[in-house]
Amino acid sequence: MAGELWFLTGCTAVGKTALSLELARFLDAEILSCDAVQVYRGADISSAKIKSEEMAGIAHYGLDLCDPSETFDVGQYGEYARSIVERVHKKNKALLIVGGAGFYLKSFFVKVIDDIPVPEPVRAEVRLFHEQFGLAALQRAVEGYGPVDLNASDWHNPRRLINILAKQRVTGWAQRTLKQKFLQNGDPFHSFHRKVILLERHPESLDGRIRARVEDMFRNGLREEVQSLGALCPPLARAIGYREVRAYLDSAEKMPEEELKESIVGATRRLAKKQRTWFRRQIPIDYSINLDAYSSNESFDFIATFCRNNRV
Repeated sequence: MAGELWFLTGCTAVGKTALSLELARFLDAEILSCDAVQVYRGADISSAKIKSEEMAGIAHYGLDLCDPSETFDVGQYGEYARSIVERVHKKNKALLIVGGAGFYLKSFFVKVIDDIPVPEPVRAEVRLFHEQFGLAALQRAVEGYGPVDLNASDWHNPRRLINILAKQRVTGWAQRTLKQKFLQNGDPFHSFHRKVILLERHPESLDGRIRARVEDMFRNGLREEVQSLGALCPPLARAIGYREVRAYLDSAEKMPEEELKESIVGATRRLAKKQRTWFRRQIPIDYSINLDAYSSNESFDFIATFCRNNRV
């Protein structure tokens, strides 16, 4: 059992949390949240954070790690996750990683950030360069260091190019060299037995679940929660639910509540679509199941059978 990392993932509102408790009991596992919003204290409602009374005595990690005003990124998550993996491994227990945050999840399979320290003055200087001279100048500056190996999306992404150029100014390396050295970093958890379970649903079913979740968010006090959180760090301020409600609260002319809800439903639906593509392309899926095709008991039996047949 030691050395087992199980992953339960799927797009938002698919039903990961409820199933994770049953699966953790079956595996004798503890649970690590893989959610980029649940790390913030007080950001409970829009992130559908599990309550302590719902944990059924199962240890949960990855929740309430920082204040809403503090930025928490994938690098910090990776360090935290390594400490939890080591802690649970020493207990001779399995760890069940639950969530759908793409880069957080990917960090268990490949290194997603490099170790090149960039002083803030250098990063600020590159940002100012982009503001003054634009994207084309940023692209020429990156090319000036040597060969470039970027897809079209990254090549036209200012944030991505700013990050690259800042590292180039520190190292003097071409972007292709930066990429090659990054890929040599390797697999951070290669010695662990890892299996990924992907939960899916029919589009119309998922849409209904998204709408029901948004209704629950407002019923449980999403607007009041956003007001109480105060100033938010950029990642949390961009999170679905918090972004729309903050804009609503700051607006002089308030839209009807149903329109506000619909904006959150639409944003969540678009996120779910992106997540489905991401999981299939970026994460090594070992087993997938459409929860709408079976009863809840049948779905769990299929998942349990897969786990039983793939333990170390």
